[in-house]
Amino acid sequence: MLDRLITLPFTMTEDERRELRIFTLKENISRGRLFAKIIIVIESAMAAVDLAASITKLHESFHFSFYFVMYIFMVGLNAVFLLGAASFERDVKLAEGSYRLYEKLFILYAYTFVVWGAVVTLADQRLYGQVMAFVINLVSISVIFYFNNRLVLRLYGVSAGLLYVGLPFFQSSSDVLVGHYVNLALFLFFTWMASRILYVNFCSNYYSRILLGSSHRKLEEQIIQNEKVHQELARANGELQRLSLMDALTEIPNRRAFDQRMQELLSEGEKLPRLVAILMIDIDYFKPFNDNYGHAEGDRIIKEVAQVIQAEMKGAHQFAARLGGEEFAVAAFDTGVNEAMELSERIRSQIQQMAVQHEYSEVSSYITVSIGAAAGEAGHTGEIAALMELADQGLYNAKTGGRNRVAASGNM
Repeated sequence: MLDRLITLPFTMTEDERRELRIFTLKENISRGRLFAKIIIVIESAMAAVDLAASITKLHESFHFSFYFVMYIFMVGLNAVFLLGAASFERDVKLAEGSYRLYEKLFILYAYTFVVWGAVVTLADQRLYGQVMAFVINLVSISVIFYFNNRLVLRLYGVSAGLLYVGLPFFQSSSDVLVGHYVNLALFLFFTWMASRILYVNFCSNYYSRILLGSSHRKLEEQIIQNEKVHQELARANGELQRLSLMDALTEIPNRRAFDQRMQELLSEGEKLPRLVAILMIDIDYFKPFNDNYGHAEGDRIIKEVAQVIQAEMKGAHQFAARLGGEEFAVAAFDTGVNEAMELSERIRSQIQQMAVQHEYSEVSSYITVSIGAAAGEAGHTGEIAALMELADQGLYNAKTGGRNRVAASGNM
């Protein structure tokens, strides 16, 4: 038990100990302001009573020349303390030198306070034989302010040492003297215990706040880190989602993205069914081109054709996708048959104007495409699938009709 009172039950860094000293000083000065005001009121009243009693010679125990001076001294001491406390409050950001100065002044105040009690107690021996002034001062200073063990022992040592040495000169009764020594020894021990309990609890609460603040900071850092990880995961997930919907070769939407986008546009429409045009596009004689010019060249042509098709898409309601191999699809919402045929012809013409040499084509010296078109109203994916079948039939008609052309289904 006593070892916990002698040393703090935890260790702190040098910076934490310095912050504790500053925090303790601030707390002592804050608590001392009210204490000093109370002391000024009490000592002023005592001085007034002593002065009045001395003038009227009410009782021989009142000695104007000594007690009055001591009361006035205590009033002045606490008035100076209040002035120092006010100055301390104005210095919000304490420099190292200022903090040390205020700490030394406060310690000087504490020493003066307890020594004053010892001196008055010695004077009381010739009148009352009591030690109440010393007891009250020591208890007050011990329970109102927070002192570390070294300082509190010095305060006790100076004040009690003065009292112990001086008592034989002011107290003539040996019995009373022995009683004072014994009672003061017990009193000092229990007062020291009370002071240490208060100080250790004060430091423990401060250290708990440090740990709590550290935990909060670590928690905040962890939350920030988790948010960063979450954002990174969200970005990675978004990128994976984007990649899963993109054709790796052409970097335009794939079949899955085509179906998903189709469903989205059908879902967002206020009025169903909606007018939809579907184009099915196939590169003419692509296999001979790929076999003779090589797969790398074949991949290049697929990418260039995809870029031409993509460039013809206008607005969010027109989009293209690679279905696989050399086959592409286009969906154009709110587009009728005539507009679908015009769009198809623009795409066919732009691809032919690329003028990519194709010596193995039976319809042209350059790369060309055949396009099948279909248009109609659709309110669900089943009807979209039907339109794609019609567009596919149109593509078949374009191929059988000589390729490098646009054709519609015979059912349109």
